[in-house]
Amino acid sequence: MAAKRSGPPKSLVPAPPVGELRDLLGRCYRVFDRVAHPSPSVTSEWRCYKKGTPPVLKVIDGKRTLYYVRPDRGSVHVTVVLGRLACDAALAGRVPAHLHDVIRSAKQFPEGRAVRLELHRLADVADVEALLAVKLAPAAAAGDT
Repeated sequence: MAAKRSGPPKSLVPAPPVGELRDLLGRCYRVFDRVAHPSPSVTSEWRCYKKGTPPVLKVIDGKRTLYYVRPDRGSVHVTVVLGRLACDAALAGRVPAHLHDVIRSAKQFPEGRAVRLELHRLADVADVEALLAVKLAPAAAAGDT
């Protein structure tokens, strides 16, 4: 029988220094800050899932993963994994129409569709919020959100 490993999971990594993030993101740092800290109840942790890939920020509410954030030069990449019910609700009109093709073309995993967005402006955060709303309450009526 294998012994249980104590301590943090192997994929946890230290947060990059704020100065490095500001240099990397430039004007997009405000976008990163908004998606990295959507509310006081939400926590986050930096993770590296594959050797040689950049770390991502996993944004969590309790035990539920909300989305993943990867800072890049001049942009912020956000991945929201939507289950079947959330995808159906989104495509039924719960998210803006310009996201429908992004959802349909998102790669399917056992956990759901990995919807990837590239953010450049604070206004782009509304797309993440729309996907998150449908993820958290896929059964809500279109006018209830």
